[in-house]
Amino acid sequence: MEVELNKEGDIKRYIKIIKRRLWIVLGVIGGAIILSVIYIIFSPPLYTSSSSFMIGRLESLFADRYLRISMEEEITNHLYLIKTEPVVQKAAYNFTPEEIEKMEFDSATQVFSRIKSDLNSGRINIGVEGESRIIKIVVSETNPYRSSLIANKLAIAYRDFNSEINRGEAFSTRTFIESQLEKVTDDLKKAEEALKSFKEGHGIIGVSEEIRNFVEQMGVMETEYRRARLDAQTLRQELESVRSMLTERQQALLSEASETSYQIFDNLKSQLAGLERERADLMIRGHGASDEKIISIENSINKIRRQMSDMFRNLLQEGSVIDPLEDVRDLLQKSLTLKVNYTVAKTKEDALEGVLSTYQNELKEMPKRDLQLARLERERTANEKLYLMLMEKKQQSQIEEASELGNIAIISLAKTPSSQNISSKLKNCIMFLFLGIFIAIGAAFVADYMDSAIKDSEEVIGLSGLTKLASIPLISENENSIPIIVDDNYNLYMGEAIRRLRTNIKLSKVDKPPSLLLVTSPDVGSGKSIVAINLAISFASSGDKVLLVDADLRRPAIEEYLKIQASKGITELLNGDDNTEILTYSNIDATFFIDILPSGKLPENPSELLDSDKMKELISEWKRYYDIVIFDSPPLLMVSDGFILGSMVDKTLLVVAYRETTREMISQTITQLNQLDISTLGFVINKVPLEVESAYYGYYKDKYKKETVKSLPNTKI
Repeated sequence: MEVELNKEGDIKRYIKIIKRRLWIVLGVIGGAIILSVIYIIFSPPLYTSSSSFMIGRLESLFADRYLRISMEEEITNHLYLIKTEPVVQKAAYNFTPEEIEKMEFDSATQVFSRIKSDLNSGRINIGVEGESRIIKIVVSETNPYRSSLIANKLAIAYRDFNSEINRGEAFSTRTFIESQLEKVTDDLKKAEEALKSFKEGHGIIGVSEEIRNFVEQMGVMETEYRRARLDAQTLRQELESVRSMLTERQQALLSEASETSYQIFDNLKSQLAGLERERADLMIRGHGASDEKIISIENSINKIRRQMSDMFRNLLQEGSVIDPLEDVRDLLQKSLTLKVNYTVAKTKEDALEGVLSTYQNELKEMPKRDLQLARLERERTANEKLYLMLMEKKQQSQIEEASELGNIAIISLAKTPSSQNISSKLKNCIMFLFLGIFIAIGAAFVADYMDSAIKDSEEVIGLSGLTKLASIPLISENENSIPIIVDDNYNLYMGEAIRRLRTNIKLSKVDKPPSLLLVTSPDVGSGKSIVAINLAISFASSGDKVLLVDADLRRPAIEEYLKIQASKGITELLNGDDNTEILTYSNIDATFFIDILPSGKLPENPSELLDSDKMKELISEWKRYYDIVIFDSPPLLMVSDGFILGSMVDKTLLVVAYRETTREMISQTITQLNQLDISTLGFVINKVPLEVESAYYGYYKDKYKKETVKSLPNTKI
C-alpha cells in the first residue's frame, strides 16, 4: 500500500512539473508540429518499391545424417549477410551504365555509397514476412528508378552470393582435377611415344606371356595406387579449401576435437591399414572386385568409416564445437567428414605403395630389355587408366558444381512506382511528433531542475524536514490595498489560510501551545511581515490577548503596512526609555484588540540591543501578560538578529515564498537553525497561486469569482 501511495505521489509530482512548465512543453511540441508540416511540404517525394525472395532449407550433410538449427537463427544469419559489404558491392557493380544514369548517379562507386547510406538510415528495410521463410526488401528513394532497381539488384546479388558460397568447394575440386588431368594427358602421350620408339628401335613386335601377365598385374596395382593417391590429394585439396573458410578459433576447436579422440582414431587407422594391405594382397593373387573376400574387406572398411563418422559427430554434438551460424556449422561438419574420407584414402594409398614396391623389386630381376619394355608398358597402361578415371571425375565435379545453386529463390521483383509514398512521410511526421513530446517533457524536467526556486511544499519538506503549517495564496498585485484580513469571519482565501495556520499552531502542542512565536524568513520579500500581522489578527479575533512586536530593527514594515506613525518603539524600550507606550489597535466593530510594539528609531547596533538582558526581561514580562507574543524579525540569511531572537522564543515559524525562495536558501537556513539548536515549529509557503493550491481553495474559488481585499482601518483606541 505504501509503495502504491508513493507511486501515486510521484505521478502527481510529475504532472505538477509539466503544468508548471506547460509553456515549454507546448512550445517544443508546437515546434515539432511546425517542423513536421515543413517536412511534408518541402521534403522531396519518396517512392517505395519492394522485392522478395524465399530461403530454402539446406541440409548439412554428415555421412547419412545432418544437424539442424532453428529457423529463427537461420533467418537472422541471412538478414545479416545481405547487408554485408560483399553483397552490397556485388549489387552496386551489377548496374549497367544506362541504369546508373536513370538513377541520376555518376558511377557504380556512388551507387555503392548510396546503398550503404540507405541501409544505415533505414531507407532500405529488410525484414521477414510474418513467420515465413520469405525475406522482403523495401527501398524508399527520391527517384522512382532507384527504389525499384536497388531492391531488385540487392535480391539478385544475394542470390548469386549465396550460390557462389555453396559452389566454392565444388569449384575448387573441379579446378584441381582439371590440373591433374592435364598432367596425366601429357604423361600418357609421353609414355605411348616412349613405348613406340623402344619397340621400333629393338624390332620388338610383342612380349612374352609371362612378362605380359606381370605387366598387367603391375599396371593394375599402379593404377589402383595412383587412383588412391589422386583421391587422397583431391580430398586433401577439399579439406584445405573448407578449412580456409574457418577462423583460427574454429580450426583450433577441430584440432582439439581430433586430439580428444586420438587414441580411438589411431586404432581405427591401424585397422584400416591392415584391411587395405590384405585387399592389395588378394588383388595380387588375382582376386577381382566381385570376389567374396574382397567384398568382405570392403564391408569392414565401410564399417570403420562409419565408426569414424559417428565418433566425430558425437564430438560435434557433445563438445560444443558447432558454431550457431548454419553456414559455419556445415563447414565444420564437412571438414570432419573430409578428414575421415582423407584418412581412408591415404591409408589405402600407403598400403598400395608398399605392394607396388614389391613389384618394383621383382621388376629389377628381369633382363634389361624386358625390364625396360615392362616399365614402358606399365607406364602407358597406368596413365591410360588414370586418364579415364580423371575424365570420369571431371564430369562428376562439373555436375556437382552445376547442381550447387544455393537455397535462395527470388519470388518477386520490384516494379518502378508511378506515385510517391505518402504514408512514409506521415510515419516520419508521427515520429517527429512523438520525439517532440519526449523532448518537451524532458526539457520541462530539466528546466524545472535548473530553476532552484521552490515550486511546491513537498520540495520544502524534503529539504528541511519541517512540517507544512499552511499555504497562503497570492493576492493580485493590481490590488491597491495590503492583503490584511479584517476579521476572523472574513471568508476569503487569505482568511481561510490564516485560520488554518492559527489552528495548526495551537494544535502543535495541545496542552501548552507556544506563547512566544518568531516569524521570519530566509530572504527578503517572502511576506513574513504580512503573515505576522494577519496571524496576530487571527489569534486576537479568536479571543487571545496578542502582542505584535516589530523586531525588524533594520527594515521595519509593520508600521507601513498598518499606516501608523510612532515616535517610540522597542528600540527606546531597550535603551531604557520607560515612557514608551504599546499601541492598541482594533477593527471598526471593535471585535478584537491587538497590542502593537513598533520598531521605533532605527539603532546603529540592532544585534547588540536584541541580545541584551533587557530584551530577555521584556520577553519574560510579555509572556506572563499575553496569551501569545508574535515577533517579526529580519531575514535569517541577511543578519544574525533572527537567530538571536530564535534562541529566546518558544518556537520559530519560517516563511518561504513560492517561486522566489531558492533551495539553497532553505538548506542554508535549516543548517544554521540546527547548529544553533533553535526550535522550529514549521514553515508557511507564501504567495502561492490559487490554481496551484486548488485542493485547499477549490471550494471557495467556486463561490468567489473575484477577491476584494480590505485594509485594516487606522483607528487608535
